[in-house]
Amino acid sequence: MAVEIRIFKAKAGLNWFKAGWELFKAQPGTFILMHLFIGVLSLIALVAPIFQLPAALAMPFFTAGFYRAMLNRQQGKQIAFTDLFDVFSEAGRRLMLFRLGLYHLFGGFILALLTTTLFQGLSEPINAYLQAVESQNVDLVQLHAQQVIDSIQISNIIVLVAAYSLYTMCFAFTIPLVYFSKNNSILECIKASLLVFWHNMAALGVFGAISTGLILFAAFLSFIPLLFILPILYAGFFVSFQAMFMSAMVEQTTPENSDDTPSDNHDRFDA
Repeated sequence: MAVEIRIFKAKAGLNWFKAGWELFKAQPGTFILMHLFIGVLSLIALVAPIFQLPAALAMPFFTAGFYRAMLNRQQGKQIAFTDLFDVFSEAGRRLMLFRLGLYHLFGGFILALLTTTLFQGLSEPINAYLQAVESQNVDLVQLHAQQVIDSIQISNIIVLVAAYSLYTMCFAFTIPLVYFSKNNSILECIKASLLVFWHNMAALGVFGAISTGLILFAAFLSFIPLLFILPILYAGFFVSFQAMFMSAMVEQTTPENSDDTPSDNHDRFDA
């Protein structure tokens, strides 16, 4: 089943961020706690490889629970941290989310393999550089640092950035699509996620620029503001999903959206 996509102008990216801020303000403490839990889970998987598989399989469930909590908050319901776990007990979507976790895991494995292949020649110069740093020999440090730089090929960086960008676009909207659209084809959801970036490149570009600017701002403050910024960005991202996908799922009788989509509701849909 093909997924309908709605198209918006560039200014929608700013409206989505504003709507995300309004949603976050409704219950900030709970949203911060939910996102902090997801972030800690990701960090544990990063530093402890033994947890990578269970974390990759559980992440679609927690993310879907986060989005479900946002939708409930939009509908005026009070939410709690434990709502993050409700998706695990919902029949009907568990198998699809589990399968999606496998797709994410496979995609991550391909990216890791590509990274290793492209930069396998860097291991020796980097090890030599680290040894020079430990020896505190300034001349050797400069020599091996230059060798590391010389070993990096711009073409490899371009290929890697393109691969990671493609991976991000393919999976960015798959979790809410699988969970909310009741679409039983993960490949269709991946295709829709990829196409929405093509059709809404301007709006998503504006939202991405705002996100990047706020994250860079947080970097100057030891990343502490990310506790507030990231949940807001997640909320804005969910609003963008609602605008581009969710309204089309529910309002099947509404004429197809166009570039003159009204923005009086911050370009979102409250299901």
